[in-house]
Amino acid sequence: MTILEGLNMDVILMEILPRLPAKTLIRFKSVCKSWNSIISSWDFVRLYLRHQSLSSSEADKRLILAGNVRINCYQLDPHATTTTTTFDYSKTSLYMSVIGTSNGLLCIRRNRGKFSEYCILNPTTRICRCIRSTLHEELGVVHSFGFGFDHENLDYLIVVVSEYHNKTRITSVYSLNKNSWSVFDEITFPTDTIHPLRKYGVLIDDNNLLHWMFWMPALHKYRIGCFDICKKKWTYDVLLPRFYDDPTCNQETYRVDIGINDDCLSLTFKDGIENRYDVWVMKEYGVQESWVMLVSIPVLSCFRGKIIKFVASCRSSEMILLRHYFSCRFFWYNKVNGGLSETKFDGAPDLSNIQTYICSRSLVHLPGRQLFEHSKAVCME
Repeated sequence: MTILEGLNMDVILMEILPRLPAKTLIRFKSVCKSWNSIISSWDFVRLYLRHQSLSSSEADKRLILAGNVRINCYQLDPHATTTTTTFDYSKTSLYMSVIGTSNGLLCIRRNRGKFSEYCILNPTTRICRCIRSTLHEELGVVHSFGFGFDHENLDYLIVVVSEYHNKTRITSVYSLNKNSWSVFDEITFPTDTIHPLRKYGVLIDDNNLLHWMFWMPALHKYRIGCFDICKKKWTYDVLLPRFYDDPTCNQETYRVDIGINDDCLSLTFKDGIENRYDVWVMKEYGVQESWVMLVSIPVLSCFRGKIIKFVASCRSSEMILLRHYFSCRFFWYNKVNGGLSETKFDGAPDLSNIQTYICSRSLVHLPGRQLFEHSKAVCME
């Protein structure tokens, strides 16, 4: 305290506190009302998130595994496979899925037939905001979902993209601040464009864009469409790596998956001819030349006949986390020596439709909040 008394308060609040773990900062909210107000403010949260993105430490990163009625949180560490927190929906007997993450929050969708219920959850504080949807989801219509933060209006949004048989795409957006749904975009898309290949949009928080991968049968190519959650409209396409546009490249031999790695857009290409998986990341968003190959993984014997999905890479090591798409099997792959080892996460649901996300500890305050009623925390730290 003697040392702190000699420091300028701005230095403490703007230089020291944002570098501390989220768990510590949540305790510091109890110091006094002014500290609680400052640490809860969006300006401080944004500063904290910036420090975390620049830090090489992964202490605040969590691997989220979700399936059916359970969400498990794990440390993103090749040597840590024990769950730190479990959120259980088993008392409600509802099908549940995580539709996205933003600023350390999870957006959960619970299916109730023609209607859905949503829950925005802070896994760090176990505080949530429940939303009863009035948006009618017609059977036989393809629905895709996204979640993100509108930096201009300081508002969390849920995006539902509905595609009808008459080739009409309707984009509905829920505003947490307004607690209401609105239709912002109704377009007729080309007949050679199929609905998003990924049911849940990939979000980059820094530019407020949700990304979906589309397949264009007429051109035999993929494209990445972007929805701007601040402007609430579809914008431009993100260019794929230049090799993919090469006339000698046979796009039909590739299977592509889109994701996020260290806040950068990532793509996983399966080359059906060369029998390998190539993981690319876009280092400078929107610049085609900034696509670089993170790793090339040969199709090993344990991968044959399976689709491999890239989950995350560890900054503190040369390890990359992979999983079988149609199972709950996870593998750590060493980029340097090509070593591969299977890992099991305690309590992870053994499901083919298990979802994987990377989520940071969060300081975000949710208005109208409540304690997550069906949660049970198992603190192993």
